[in-house]
Amino acid sequence: MNHETELRLQAWLDGELPSVEAREVAALVERDPAARALWEELRITKGVLKANELERELPATREFYWSQIERQIRQLEAAEAAVPPPRWFSAWLKYGAPAAILTALAVMVTAPNLRLGAPASVTSHAEVDSPLDDISFFTFRSEAEGMTVLWVSNQ
Repeated sequence: MNHETELRLQAWLDGELPSVEAREVAALVERDPAARALWEELRITKGVLKANELERELPATREFYWSQIERQIRQLEAAEAAVPPPRWFSAWLKYGAPAAILTALAVMVTAPNLRLGAPASVTSHAEVDSPLDDISFFTFRSEAEGMTVLWVSNQ
C-alpha cells in the first residue's frame, strides 16, 4: 500500500473525501485486508484520542485572549520602530567599513615587498640548508568520519 492510499484512508475516516472517492476507498477497505487493518487502526486511534483529549479552559473569552496578544505584538513593533540606529553606525557601515577593508587588503598585498630599511645581509637570498627539504606530506579530511589524516614521509 502506498503513502497516497494511506492518506486517502485517513481522509475517508475524517469525512474529508467527496462521495465518489469515499465509495472507492470503502470498496478498497472491503477487498484489501491491509487497507482494512490500517483503517481499523486509524479508527481506534481516533477514538482513543477523542475520548482522552484534555479540555483546557481559558481564563478569559477567546476574543479578549487574542486581543491581548495582538496588543503586545503592536507594542513590540512600535518599540522597535522608535529606536533608530545611531547615525555614526550607519555612516561607518556605508563608508568606513569598505575603506578599512580596502586598506587592509592593500597592506597585505604590498607588505611582503617592503624592505623597511633592513640590512642587506638579512634581505639577501642566501641558500639555507634545511632538514625539511626531504620531507613531504599529504593531508586527507573525512567529514563523514570527522577526522583528518596527515601522512608525513621522509624520502
